[in-house]
Amino acid sequence: MKENVKRRMYRLLVNRVPGIAGRYQRLRKEHPGAAGRGMAAAALLWSNALYYAGWRRELRFPEGYGFYERRRLRLPESGTAGLPSWQETAEILLSFDVVSFDVFDTLLLRPFREPADLFYLLGIRLSVPDFRYLRVEAERLAREEALKRGGSGEVTLGAIWRVLSAMTGTDAVEGARAEMDLESQYCQANPYFTPVLEKLRKGGKKVILTSDMYLEGEFIQRLVEEKGLGCFDGCFVSCRSGRSKWRGDLYREMQERLGGADTGEEPSVIHVGDNLHSDVRMAEKAGIAALWYPGPQEAGGPYRARDMSAVTGSMYAGLVNIRLHCGLKSYTAFYEYGYVYGGLLALGYCRFIHRFVRDRGIRRLWFLSRDGEVLKWVYDLLYPGEDTCYVLWSRSAASRLLSGISSHGFFQRFLYQKTDQGYTLRQIFASMDLDFLLEEACRQRGWRPEDLLTAGRAGACRGFLLSRWDEVQAFYDREREAAGKYLAGLSAGAAAMAAVDVGWAGSGASSLDVFLRRVLGLPCRVYGTLAGTATVYSASPDTAEGFFFSGQMDSYLFSQSKNRDLWKFHNLGEKHNLYMELLFTSPSPGLKGFALDEEGQVVFRYGRREKHAGEIRRIQKGVLDFVRDYRRCFPEFLESGAGWISGRDAYAPLLLFLQDRRIRKRFEASFCWDADANVE
Repeated sequence: MKENVKRRMYRLLVNRVPGIAGRYQRLRKEHPGAAGRGMAAAALLWSNALYYAGWRRELRFPEGYGFYERRRLRLPESGTAGLPSWQETAEILLSFDVVSFDVFDTLLLRPFREPADLFYLLGIRLSVPDFRYLRVEAERLAREEALKRGGSGEVTLGAIWRVLSAMTGTDAVEGARAEMDLESQYCQANPYFTPVLEKLRKGGKKVILTSDMYLEGEFIQRLVEEKGLGCFDGCFVSCRSGRSKWRGDLYREMQERLGGADTGEEPSVIHVGDNLHSDVRMAEKAGIAALWYPGPQEAGGPYRARDMSAVTGSMYAGLVNIRLHCGLKSYTAFYEYGYVYGGLLALGYCRFIHRFVRDRGIRRLWFLSRDGEVLKWVYDLLYPGEDTCYVLWSRSAASRLLSGISSHGFFQRFLYQKTDQGYTLRQIFASMDLDFLLEEACRQRGWRPEDLLTAGRAGACRGFLLSRWDEVQAFYDREREAAGKYLAGLSAGAAAMAAVDVGWAGSGASSLDVFLRRVLGLPCRVYGTLAGTATVYSASPDTAEGFFFSGQMDSYLFSQSKNRDLWKFHNLGEKHNLYMELLFTSPSPGLKGFALDEEGQVVFRYGRREKHAGEIRRIQKGVLDFVRDYRRCFPEFLESGAGWISGRDAYAPLLLFLQDRRIRKRFEASFCWDADANVE
């Protein structure tokens, strides 16, 4: 009877709502034992109360499904912790005789959201599924066992691995060695403290290490030396003596060993660390001065996307938090926009491009202007030596060059997409390079050049141009000759190329394919990759679907058949396209068209210069710095082709930004979106 009641309660409170069930099971797994059961039970009751009261209907879904997370973002976010400069910190520490440093998350940083996320990669190396959980659980059991034997609960890595070996069948010695190898591989010196330590040593101060850690002191000392932090005058580690900072008795051991036997006076000591309890409160309780250093992962955590796959999300957050929150530098909003919201996207997209061309045996890549500029730089960083080229191309030039084949596309581009948008007839005819026909068109129709293009006038313009179509095509033949000479040279010797663009209809790749094959008669095929395709909000969401179905094109982030939720979310009416294009655009002016000089050489005609060249360069630098940081920290995944970054993960940070209207409004104020930008 009792068991039946228990099962009914479980079905009612846990299994009835999938989202609540997922949260409850995760808490039970991550927090075993009596305390964990109490925490999970309290969370379960609270979640049910919120759900059935109608306050949190999103609890119906497991985390990351059925709704989008929201965060209150900051841009720029570097400097929000209010850390003093390293010079100011050094001056504070120089007033003490001995400076003690916490090691992990203070002197040494790991490029992961949480320290335990390193165990994902250790599990990969050891081929053990669910290894992160098992490693955390083994440490908990080892500490419990130590307490039962009358110890303090402090354990060594060897003790943890003796438990873990029984759980996984992995040799304890080999496993412990592999874990230390990964610590050596991924730990990096905190650049904030490197100059601080140099100044302290020059000032004759004694610097020591004090850490609550299962790693032996000799290994920790060797590790900080390998990372360029120099030699330390002592190392106090909890696993060696059974004392800890958490309880405060490790500080008493430090005081006893530092002593003052030589001078008769006790040295003044200050401890620096990231944990408010262990490194600050307990140090002060032991009579030691303390300086709190907010760890980068904790400081940056509130701004990072959580709706990402476990490993990619941890690596991404780890890199961003170290860059923005270690305290060494503050960055501009433009740099951070590129680093935080564009870096992972550019990295993932370039890896997607590499797989796309590899699978099709394509050896030549064309990065289309202007969105392809920074993407080419990223790709060349990742895959040096490949056949890549920055190709000048534009929708307006393509529409003119192919007007003899597709008059529909020509009129859509220059007339119907511009109706009732505030463009004058003078602007419209100039965008078509047909200024010489404007006066006659106005005379025939009774218009003035400054009249606005309406739907009625667009139809009349089409009729007028078709009546002069042979003249129009003869005028465009000179530009076709120039473009043909330029593209024939770039495509020489290649049977296939891949054209890389940001979005949205795939017109760049498709127009190049038609021009090369049908206008120039070249036996080559142009494939295409897009970051994202036209979405449900587009007037023509199906434009490229045939190309996607055939495999001639593919989209990285979303399409009708991939990440369909994002395809329904990404809204050009909310300027989502503009925000993504801003991540990849070039400060160079856009291409207006092609021409031949007097000697028959190809020359390029450009539009207006970009107003925000400096800001765009900062965005590009942010994108490139993220890729360099990833390449420095995780080269093995780039070299092996593993570590695939899904389009859903790559879009997740930008998704947060696009949902935060407040931050978008502030950022948009830094730019004047140019309504005439697409008329050319």
